[in-house]
Amino acid sequence: MPLEERYYGNARSFNDAQLRSVLREFRPEWTHQDMTAPIYAQSAGWDPVVRMQHLDLFTWLRGDILVKADKMTMANSLELRVPFLDSEVFRVASQVPLDQKITKQTTKYALRQALEGIVPPHVLHRAKLGFPVPMRHWLAGTELFDWAHQVITESQTDHILDKAAITKMLHAHREGPIDHSRRLWTLLVFMIWHGIFVEKRIVPQIQEPAYPVEL
Repeated sequence: MPLEERYYGNARSFNDAQLRSVLREFRPEWTHQDMTAPIYAQSAGWDPVVRMQHLDLFTWLRGDILVKADKMTMANSLELRVPFLDSEVFRVASQVPLDQKITKQTTKYALRQALEGIVPPHVLHRAKLGFPVPMRHWLAGTELFDWAHQVITESQTDHILDKAAITKMLHAHREGPIDHSRRLWTLLVFMIWHGIFVEKRIVPQIQEPAYPVEL
């Protein structure tokens, strides 16, 4: 399978068949090939790893993961610094050769080598943790299953989504073994957004924060 078909970024939750199953209307031009083809055209002939990084840089990174920290910190009045996005750091990093980026044993090879002796080994060489939330278990258990079922039932998105198919997906997720949590969460968040801004049915009840200091 060519790289353009095999790799299209980490942010994709649905394949085309799954999209067809939940959308009332599915257009072929909405496929990932249409969205990523112009970016892949720019990197034709490059090393495959560099092509994947290039695609992430202009899709998933700037459209999703690089703004998460900004949104969450600003929402809580926190100041954040992202030193790896410094223009000089990025300029140097963009020139790192492939064999210094990854090996068959590890990722971020040059960075790990640079921090050897500075960062403790149990931190430097541990497996990647990310920022996981146990959504898979919550949607299958007592924490969120009934809530998710209610969101689907009450949503007025029938003209956009096949709610029966989504309900079936929710039950299939609970019964296992397939994990639909990312797909379900995407659909549930859209339904809530639609309920707030389109249907005007949902009015968020957000408590004002209580600060210990008064001016």
